[in-house]
This record gives sequence, C-alpha cells and structure tokens, in this order.
Amino acid sequence: MKVTTPKEYADYEWAVNLNRFCLRLIGIWPDDDRGARKLSIKLYVTAILLLMTFVCLIPCLCSLIFKCKNLLAAIDNLGYVIPFLITQMKFATIYNKREVLLPVINMIAEDWAKAKTDAEKGVMIRRARIGRVFSGFFYVCAFLLLLWLLVVPRFGVKTRYLTNETDVRKSFPIPTYYLRDISQSPYFEIVLAAQAVTVAITILCYTGVDSFFGMLILHICGQLENLRTRLATIKDSERFDRALAATVNDHTRLIRAIDAIEDTFTLLLLLVLLYFVIYLCVTGLLVVNIILEGGDIPLSWLLCMLCCVANTALQTALYCAMGQVLVSQSEGVYEAVYECEWLNLKPKEAKGLIMIMMRAKKPLYVTAGKIFPMMMLTFCNILKISFSYISFLMTKL
Repeated sequence: MKVTTPKEYADYEWAVNLNRFCLRLIGIWPDDDRGARKLSIKLYVTAILLLMTFVCLIPCLCSLIFKCKNLLAAIDNLGYVIPFLITQMKFATIYNKREVLLPVINMIAEDWAKAKTDAEKGVMIRRARIGRVFSGFFYVCAFLLLLWLLVVPRFGVKTRYLTNETDVRKSFPIPTYYLRDISQSPYFEIVLAAQAVTVAITILCYTGVDSFFGMLILHICGQLENLRTRLATIKDSERFDRALAATVNDHTRLIRAIDAIEDTFTLLLLLVLLYFVIYLCVTGLLVVNIILEGGDIPLSWLLCMLCCVANTALQTALYCAMGQVLVSQSEGVYEAVYECEWLNLKPKEAKGLIMIMMRAKKPLYVTAGKIFPMMMLTFCNILKISFSYISFLMTKL
C-alpha cells in the first residue's frame, strides 16, 4: 500500500522509497499488484538467483577447494563464500515470505495515514529519522564496498589475498576458479562484467534486507511507545471502553506484526550470528598466525579484512540493538498498564485491562533461529566466546 503523506513525513517517505526502490530492483519487495505480473517476477527472480549462484557462489567454492593452498588464501576466500551464501538465503527468504510481510507494510502505511496526536506524530517522525540515518549509512557503506571491490583493484591496489605473480589489474573482484583459462580477451572482460553486475546485486540485496529489517522494527517500536503513552492516560478517557478496545486492537496487531517479522527473519538472524562468530574467529586465527610466524601480507589487504570485521561487528550490533529497543518498548507497555492507577478504576474497567496485563507480561522480541533473543547481552556473549577462542589459540600455537 502506498499512501501520500505530508511534507513533515519526508524522513519516512525517504527511507521507505529507498528501501522500496532497492528491493524492487532485485524483485523481492512485497507488492499488492504482484498477481498481475507473477510470471515475469518469477522469471526475473530466478535469473538473479542463477546469476548469483553460477557467477559468484560456485566459482568461489571451486576456488576454495582447488586453489586455496594456505591459511591466508582460505580465510580470504571464506570472507566471500559465507556472505554469498547468506545473501542467497536472504534473497530467497524475503521473496518466499513476501505475502507474510505485505500486511506489515500495509500496516505501516495505514499508521502514517490515520489521525494521531502531535505527541504520537513526533514519536513516529523521530523513529523515521533514525531509520533514515541507518538506511543512508547502510547504502553509503554498500557503495564504498562496491568501489573497493570493482574500481580500486584497477589501480593496482591489492584488496584481497593474491600471490606475487598475480597481476592485480588482471584479477577478478572475487576469488574464483574456472575449468578453462579466461585470462585472455574477450573472456576476461565478459566474466569481469558478469561478476561486477552480480557483486552489485549481491551487495544491494545484503544491504537492502538489513535496512528493511531496521525500518520495520523502528516503526513498531514507535507504535509501542505511543501505545504506552495512551495506556498511561487511559484512566482519564471519557469513553473508557472504546479507548481500551482500540488499545487492545493496536497491541494485538503489533504482536502479529512482530510474529510475521520473527517468522521471516529468525533463520537469517541465526546465519548473521554464525557468520560473525566464524569470521571473527578465523580473523583472530590469522592475526595469531601473523604474530607467531611473522607472515608478510599486503597492508591494503589487512586493512580491508579489518574493515570487514568491523563492518560485520557493527551489523550484528545493530541487529541486537534493534532487538534490545523492541524488548525495552514492549516492557514499557507492561509497566504502563500497572502505572495507570488501575486500582482506582471501577471493577468492570479494571477487569478490561487484564488482557493487556497478561499479554504484555511476555516481552516482544525477535530471535535468531528461535534460540537466541536478539539483545545486546547476546552480542556481548558472542564477543566473549569469540575472544575466548582466540585466547585459547594463542596458548596452543
């Protein structure tokens, strides 16, 4: 659903339009009018999936099997293989769950279109501005990564692990292995162009899904904050029954929205956590190897790997931070019910709050694989486990 909003909602429109444009460009944005072009969308999505599989993923796996003869090469290759696998999972999951996410998208549009107080409007605008900052940051990082992979190597700078015999300008942006020699023209230019397009699509999908998740969570957090405010003043309402019914309905639809997001992103969040742990540990193993053996590696490649670790850590931290904000806001609803002076209400009115009390007692949260709740405590535990593993390596090697 697309709703025209006033100029003061420009931050919301900017973030939504950016996410809509990027995800629609790769065919996975939930749309109301998909039925009219279902076949063309399926063909388009299948073509993109095949492109990511046969141009990037399979050649990268072949390179890992046949060309990685040492630890440095294997670690460098894993830095590409794992993100490609996760991106394909993101792509397939969002596409298959588009009917689950469509009601959430429509709910967000309806929330912006309906009448609200100035305080509620201010909360939603503030959340939209945070979403705009996050979306802008994600896409700027994606653009810089694209330049780093596709443009910088053409100037002779090593952005990944290469042997001394390898000509940087004649190398591909990702480590790949092919059955025949493609270093000569025009095969090299054709494969280079195909990889450039596929890498751009992959980065767009990886970044777009993250930004989309943040937009959904931030909006629901804003609605929970507004719900808490309404509960705090519900005792002063002239039509208590009507106000309570509207509050229960709002709480119920937010719970359903979180259930839809949980159903869609739970496996993806588990993959993100596993990727962060694996990449942090193998990078730690690399650092230990350099310290103990004095390995000679290009400074540009080492800086690139450290930036990748920092980016992965920041991404995981943002996921956990979003989950933490969601838990805090849902707990705020629970506290607001008990702070609305329900003991001073009439018995009939007080009984009406029981439903919200019982449901708000269980906080809303998203999980990784329905195992780990996405909270800052989870992120800190992951860091603790990863650094413990690195310390263990340093004592054994």
